[in-house]
Amino acid sequence: MTKQRVLACALLLAAAAAFGASQFFDKGERLFVQNKPRDAQPLLESALNDDPSNEKIYLYLGIIYQQLGDPQRAIDILKRGLDTASTYKDLFYYNMGNDFFSRKEYAFAEEMYNSALSSNANLAEGHLNRANARLALENFTGALSDYTVFLQLRPQDPQRPNIEKVMALLRQARDDLEKAHLAELARAQALLSDAQNGLNNAGDNTKNLSVDSIKGQTDPVNVDIKD
Repeated sequence: MTKQRVLACALLLAAAAAFGASQFFDKGERLFVQNKPRDAQPLLESALNDDPSNEKIYLYLGIIYQQLGDPQRAIDILKRGLDTASTYKDLFYYNMGNDFFSRKEYAFAEEMYNSALSSNANLAEGHLNRANARLALENFTGALSDYTVFLQLRPQDPQRPNIEKVMALLRQARDDLEKAHLAELARAQALLSDAQNGLNNAGDNTKNLSVDSIKGQTDPVNVDIKD
């Protein structure tokens, strides 16, 4: 077989492999968009084996594993894809945040949403879900801030009435906490003041020992001896 024929065969095999990978991806992506995660999963896994540089595949599989009730597997595949991700890096972090949130690991969820918003500050859903995570962590001020930004980015969002109700409750809770904190601080200051007064009073009642008093206590008593 001539060198030219060997090269031609190699090119044909590469083209066939690329075409097969493309077929897997195209079919898997179509099923994913049609919300058929179980059907899309094996096709996209095959596509990933053939083309591990396609960041979309990692992202799709991360969402699919979450949909199929396996958030840990979703986190693992998204972490793997981070080295490849460039265009969709914000969505990688965002979906990992959702995975941690579903497991009630709210601190990790907040951390992932932080990274997502560092990549894309205009990711409205990132602000919304970080607000929800912060609400679970009782960070009322942070939650209020994120809800506010979300409504600025999505002023016509159908969830707006419910979000505004939550925000009103959060403001009330925040104000109550501040009042409670101030009251607690006032009580602590009163206790410190009482303690200081007590020490001062004790100081007033304390007598200093003079040299004479020490001398009087330590000098021997002279006793007259009569004949």
